[in-house]
Amino acid sequence: MLEELSAKVRSGEINPVDLINESLRRIEAATSLNAVVAVYADEARALAHSHPLTGALAGLPFLVKDMARVKGHITTAGSALYADGPADDVDDSVVSRLREAGAIIIGRSNSPEFGATAYTTNKVFGATRNPWNTEKSPGGSSGGSAAALAAGLTPIATTSDGGGSVRGPASATGLVGYKPSMGAIGRNVLPRWIDFSTQGTSGHTVADVAYEAAITHGPAVGDFLGLPAKSIALNPVMPHRVLACRTFRTDVDPDIEANYESMIDALVASGVTVERVASPSDNDTIWNWFIMSTAQLTQSLRHEEHRWGELSDYVQAQLQFGSSVTIDQYIAAQRKRHEISIRFDDLLGNDAVLLTPTSNARSWPAEGPLPARAGNTDDPMVTLNTPDANFTGHPATSVPMGLDDNGVPCGIHLTGPRFADNLTLGLASHIERIKPWPLTAPGYAPFGL
Repeated sequence: MLEELSAKVRSGEINPVDLINESLRRIEAATSLNAVVAVYADEARALAHSHPLTGALAGLPFLVKDMARVKGHITTAGSALYADGPADDVDDSVVSRLREAGAIIIGRSNSPEFGATAYTTNKVFGATRNPWNTEKSPGGSSGGSAAALAAGLTPIATTSDGGGSVRGPASATGLVGYKPSMGAIGRNVLPRWIDFSTQGTSGHTVADVAYEAAITHGPAVGDFLGLPAKSIALNPVMPHRVLACRTFRTDVDPDIEANYESMIDALVASGVTVERVASPSDNDTIWNWFIMSTAQLTQSLRHEEHRWGELSDYVQAQLQFGSSVTIDQYIAAQRKRHEISIRFDDLLGNDAVLLTPTSNARSWPAEGPLPARAGNTDDPMVTLNTPDANFTGHPATSVPMGLDDNGVPCGIHLTGPRFADNLTLGLASHIERIKPWPLTAPGYAPFGL
């Protein structure tokens, strides 16, 4: 869709002003979703009127998750601490790359406060609702962007991922969500979760995700984790081996597991050999991820400690825990990170992709909280299988695999060898061919004129 739409703009068949007006119309019609929390209508129209009709994303409107910097606008991060500014003086690297490719910012998508949970609500803008079932969450922290894409409000919306914030919302809204190998997308502005957070790509199809990722990938000045330009292949290639384990956690809801088994059956029926393996991860991984992530969040907000009482309950809980983390615990978590990374590297080699459900739990309420149970196990860490790839830096992609008992999409999670991102995209492309999914939620249409 992205390549075709932008080609029509470059050829003069479509006027970018019409694309902006269509996106604004759709955003207005879907206000009940609360996916879009700021609209830059006048600025977007002005840019469309003067657009040179060039670039790989020529004239396409896009939303920016309200955690990425946009020069001249306020990034609230869903927090009252920053709701009144100041305005940013720089674009995040992904934002600048999309703009340089000809895309036009049309507004902001909602995020939980500081991206600190997997449902999208905050005290500034309230809860974002899933277009598949408005009682349920589109996940987090990129829930606003995912809901907007699933409702066809814009063709592009930025997403980022420190523990699953690209892949979880993609799973919950029927999208493709791709978190690259750590360092593939350079960070000119350090995130609060320094070790784990990267921008990612969400879209309706694998082709759209790969097309957009080719534009956003590349190093950034100052990013000590950044990889050289063009070091990550994005052309989808099928892996030589496909591995499967039912969860990285303790259990799975039965409707999620039924979809997972159905997907494995479909893969086998298509000629793919799927090997069952023991999990390379466990709850110890997510616990150590939590130690590091909360400590980094806490340090980043230490200068606002006198206002912590104003923050959302989920942020306050993480800051309280993060304040208790000792240097010994933090370094021990780093050592555990090395151990778990070895396990994944040994299992995946350079040619395998590992399948799990993206989420172990069926969809949860728009206002939260996260499930503390899946299957037959009570476990506050059970919800997602996504933080492990942030902990180790491996690439991972979520694609739709069916609907849960609430009529909400659920995803299958593909973890690939470090720097072999194209293997996850290759298997994702194969799944798209054998089990195609709807491009938008029921009642909505893919973006276009």
